[in-house]
Amino acid sequence: MDYPISSSPVPRFPAGKRELRFGLAILLCSVFLWNSILYAGFSLGFSLGILAVMGCSVWYLISSGCRFDRYSGALLVLAGLISAGFARSSDGFVKFVMVLFLIFAGNLSFCLAAGQNRRDPKGLGSLLDAPRAFFTLGTGSMRASARGLNDARKNAEAAGKKGGAAVLGLVIALPVAAVLIFLLMRADAAFEGLMDLLPDMDWSEPVWSLLLGAFAAWVLYSRGLGLRMAEKTQAIERKFRGISAVTVNTLLGAVSLVYCVYLLSQLAYLGGGFSGILPEEYTLAQYARRGFFEMAWLSAINLGLMCLVMGLVEQTEKAPGLTKGFCLFLGVVTLFLITAASAKMLLYIQNYGLTRLRVLTEVIMVWLGITTVLVSVWLLRPGFPYMKAVVITALALGTLVFWADVDTQVARYNVRSYQEGRLEAVDLDHLGSLGYGAVPYLEELANDADPETAQAAKDILTRQRCRTEDFRDWNYSKAAAEKILEPYQEQAEVLPG
Repeated sequence: MDYPISSSPVPRFPAGKRELRFGLAILLCSVFLWNSILYAGFSLGFSLGILAVMGCSVWYLISSGCRFDRYSGALLVLAGLISAGFARSSDGFVKFVMVLFLIFAGNLSFCLAAGQNRRDPKGLGSLLDAPRAFFTLGTGSMRASARGLNDARKNAEAAGKKGGAAVLGLVIALPVAAVLIFLLMRADAAFEGLMDLLPDMDWSEPVWSLLLGAFAAWVLYSRGLGLRMAEKTQAIERKFRGISAVTVNTLLGAVSLVYCVYLLSQLAYLGGGFSGILPEEYTLAQYARRGFFEMAWLSAINLGLMCLVMGLVEQTEKAPGLTKGFCLFLGVVTLFLITAASAKMLLYIQNYGLTRLRVLTEVIMVWLGITTVLVSVWLLRPGFPYMKAVVITALALGTLVFWADVDTQVARYNVRSYQEGRLEAVDLDHLGSLGYGAVPYLEELANDADPETAQAAKDILTRQRCRTEDFRDWNYSKAAAEKILEPYQEQAEVLPG
C-alpha cells in the first residue's frame, strides 16, 4: 500500500548577517559562561556570562523588530538584577532557587516581547509560556536553525565569499573537533601523549567549556531565531464550559463551614480559653513550630482552591456572585492563617533565633499574603492583571532576599540577639554551617567575653577555607570573608597536625 508523502516543507530559519553576528556572539558568551560554571561556580564569572548572553538575545530581538512592554521589560530588569546577585551572595541553596527564577523570568520576557505567547499574560496559564520559549522555540528550533546555517554556508560559497564560508565552517567545526579530541585522548594513550607535548595545561578545561558552551549556544541561537521566525500560533481558546455552580458552591460551602468552626476555636484562644484545647505535653516552642507549617500549607491550599474554582465554575457573562463570596471568605481566612502563622514563627525565632529555613518560609508567607490580596482584587475586578502582579512580586521578593544574602542576615540577627541578651546562647554549629556571609559575625564571637564561646568561634574560623583564584570566582561575601580568614589560615598552617 502506498502512503501519501507529506508535502509540508522542512522548516528552516534563514541566517543573514545579523543572525551570523548573533550566533558568533552567543557562542563566545556561552563558552565563557560554561567555563565559569564548571571551574568557578556561580559567582562573578557566571553573572558576567549570563548578562552577556541576555544582552545578545535582547539586541537580536530588538534589532529584529521585537519590543518590550512594561511587563516584559520589568521581567527583563528583574532577571538582570538576579544575574548580578550571584556576585553578591554566597548562599548555595538560594543561588539554586535564583537560577530557576532567572531562567523563568528571562524566557517569559523574551516570549512576550516576541509576541510568541499563547496565553493571556494576565492569567495563570501564562506561566507556561516561559518553558515554551525555551523548549518549543529553543530546542524545538535547533534543526531549522542548523538548516539555515547550512544554507548560508552554501550561499557564501556560491557567491565566491570563501572567507565567510570558511569562518562559518570553522565555527561549526569547533565543537565537533573538541568532542573528537576528547574521545581520542580517552581511547588512545599514544594520542594522549602527543597532546601532552603541547604547552603544559589542563586541556579538559577548554574542551569541556567549548563542548558545553557550543551546545548551549546552539539552543540559545535557535531560541532567538525561533522567537523571531517561528509561526505565531493563535492564543488558546477556552473550550471547557465549566462545572456546575451548584457543585462548586457546595464544595466551597463545606470548606467554609470547617473554617467557621476553626475561627470560633481561635476566638476562644484569643479570649484565654484555649488552654483547655492545647495538649498539655506541648511546649510553647513545639506549638509555634508545628502550627506554622500546618497553617502555611492551609494558606497555600486555600489560595490554590480560590484560583481553581474560579477557573472551573460555569460562567455566562461573569462568575456567579455566591462563588465569588465564598472565595472572598476563603481569602479572608487565608490572610488570618498567614498572620497567625507568621506570629507563631516570630515567637519561635525570638526563642531560638534565625535559620535559613525560617527566613525563607517567612518570605514565602509574605508572598502568599500579597498574592491572596491580589487574587481577591481580581475576584472583584475581573480585568485586573493579577498574574502579572503575582509574578513581579515573587521575582522582586526573590531579588531582595538574594541581594540581602540570607546567611549574612541569619548570622547578624543571632549574634546581635546573643550579645544583647535576647538569646541565652548562640548556636555556633549552625553559624559554622552557613556560607561566607557568617564569617564577620563569627569573628565578633571570637572576641566574646565567654572564653568557651570565643574558642569555639576561633576553631570554626581556623577550619574555614577561602581563596579566590581569579575574577570568575570572585564574590562580595567571599572576598570579605577572605580578608578575615587570612590570619586564621596562616595560624592553621603552623599548628602541628
